[in-house]
Amino acid sequence: MKGNLVIVLFIVILGSCKQKPHINPYHPHSNKLTIIQDGLGKRIDSLLLQEIAIGFSGSVVVSVNDKIVLQKGYGWTDSLKSYPIWPSTKFYLASTTKGITGVLTLVAQQKGILKTSDSLSMLNENCLMHFGNISIHNMLVHTSGLSNAYETYGATEREANLELLYTRPLGPKGEFKYSSAGYWLTSAIIEKLSGIPYEEFARENLFKKATMENTDFWFEANEQDKDVFAQKQKKFPPGNLYPNWGYRGSGGITTNIMDLKNYFRALTTFQILTKESLDQLFGPHLTLESGIGIGYGWYTTTTSRGTREIWSRGGESFGHNSAIRWFVDEDVAILILTNCGEIESGGEANRTVSNKIENLIF
Repeated sequence: MKGNLVIVLFIVILGSCKQKPHINPYHPHSNKLTIIQDGLGKRIDSLLLQEIAIGFSGSVVVSVNDKIVLQKGYGWTDSLKSYPIWPSTKFYLASTTKGITGVLTLVAQQKGILKTSDSLSMLNENCLMHFGNISIHNMLVHTSGLSNAYETYGATEREANLELLYTRPLGPKGEFKYSSAGYWLTSAIIEKLSGIPYEEFARENLFKKATMENTDFWFEANEQDKDVFAQKQKKFPPGNLYPNWGYRGSGGITTNIMDLKNYFRALTTFQILTKESLDQLFGPHLTLESGIGIGYGWYTTTTSRGTREIWSRGGESFGHNSAIRWFVDEDVAILILTNCGEIESGGEANRTVSNKIENLIF
């Protein structure tokens, strides 16, 4: 009898020592660079905690009257829910990068390196005539006629990418047609005329001045560190991980929400651009039938309240998407970085979630 009891006791102890399944519940009050102000900050936080249940993962900053009411990460960096997202977690900016290229173009103009009226022929003396008269301005406001086809992604040399570009048909100049090609071409012009690599120009003239200490380019990102970098929903083709001109200037920057906040503040307080240059950045230089005003990687719209919004956003097929939304007249900014792709009714999270925050505030 005693022997049987010993055996049973041994089995119970052994069972209690077995490794339990890993469960990492979300802790909404974890504090790591997190800011939640009483009142509005807590109400927005409560809203975003509910969004986690329907698939939201990302980091958010909301400022009102230039005061941060919320700075926090939500959800997890990985599908196994092992690593929580913090304000320090890094994401791809996607096409919000285009707004940065617009800024750097105007920095170069302020320095006398180029003018936005300069043409593509400055990049290549042997530029085909019908390409050569396209201006930097045309490229930044998407009226260049350039194709948005991605055949040019992957070439590591500027000249090789230009040759690939010339194989694409050129549409009518002056008509709005969204094209990433105009942005990598602009970054190539900045590189050639400044005499330093585009990445170095960006670091010296923007990242350092705006205290963007955790902002890099896609080929520098340590994506294997899930505690630092939000994971993709699908992998890049291997060739796209190498330095190439297809992503330079159009969508290849990685950052975290605190650096994005610092960028926005430095920009809107004239630390990077003069007022004249900032007005040129935001535009609008033309207005579409939809009412969207076109700037240099930035856009303007009128809200349902009759107020002005200036914004820049981007999304990638691998789930990362971002937005900077500035309600100028109401002095409110919503900044969002996510890696969860579309979570509601086919809309990217940067749109659906920031819309809910907007509705809550106003």
